[in-house]
Amino acid sequence: MSFSSKVRDELLAKLTGKAWSEDTALAALSSFSLVSLKPQAGQPFVLRVSRMATADLISDLVRQLSGQAMIVSKGKRDQQIELDLNGREWEVINYDFYAFVKTRPPAYWCNILAPLFLAAGFMSDPSKRIYHLEISPLAAARNEELCDILLAMELPFRQTVSNKRKGVYLSSGDDIADFLRLSGAHLSLLRFEEVRSEIELLGTVQRQVNFDEANIERMTRAVGRQMESIDIIEQSLGLESIPRQLAETARLRLENPELSLADLGELMTPPIGKSGVSHRMRRLRALADKIIESQE
Repeated sequence: MSFSSKVRDELLAKLTGKAWSEDTALAALSSFSLVSLKPQAGQPFVLRVSRMATADLISDLVRQLSGQAMIVSKGKRDQQIELDLNGREWEVINYDFYAFVKTRPPAYWCNILAPLFLAAGFMSDPSKRIYHLEISPLAAARNEELCDILLAMELPFRQTVSNKRKGVYLSSGDDIADFLRLSGAHLSLLRFEEVRSEIELLGTVQRQVNFDEANIERMTRAVGRQMESIDIIEQSLGLESIPRQLAETARLRLENPELSLADLGELMTPPIGKSGVSHRMRRLRALADKIIESQE
């Protein structure tokens, strides 16, 4: 089962198991899954939803409002429903969601967001490292109204650029978490945050591994250059002919190619710091360069 389906299941379970605003929920479900609206008041209008459980929820809401609902087609995925609300069709379709949001605290916004996701929502699986939650009303004309509603909730949805189907989407993990929280999908939110934490932890570990590997590679190249310089000096002049401190540094490097400059400094008499060892290595390299120049 996809992550998106799990979110829908949780929202359906919550909405069918508690008292909530039937008018608002039916308006959200109807407005954003609307296929066609009959031109005359009193005639049924048609919705399409993606699963039978959502169709059953709509039927229950319609009956509570003394209307009638009939499922006219049962496809493998989509369910088409005809609603007759005894002349209240236009009232439902023109419900003022914006006023609802502005006059009620966030705890009530699930009455819009949960049905909205059931009617037209989709969410990518976060375990695939894709954060994407999209809402695409069947009726593209609802898109501008949808943007106004979501912005009033301070959910920064952006409009899709696809010409096939207009909609809005979130691509930030924090924003998707806010949507799940406000819609009432709290178990899905916990799963989402758990996956996000795992991905971020793996990312941190990978970055550290990459950092360590890069450091090892840099150190290997640096030690290789140091050994090369020392070899040139030893073959041309002999280490006994250069200053004692440089000779000591060269011999310790030849004996301990795996040590860092700081660790190499601890072996010297007296011990010196990393910067001191680095300075001596630069002097050895400069001496090797002079030898090479004299031989050309």
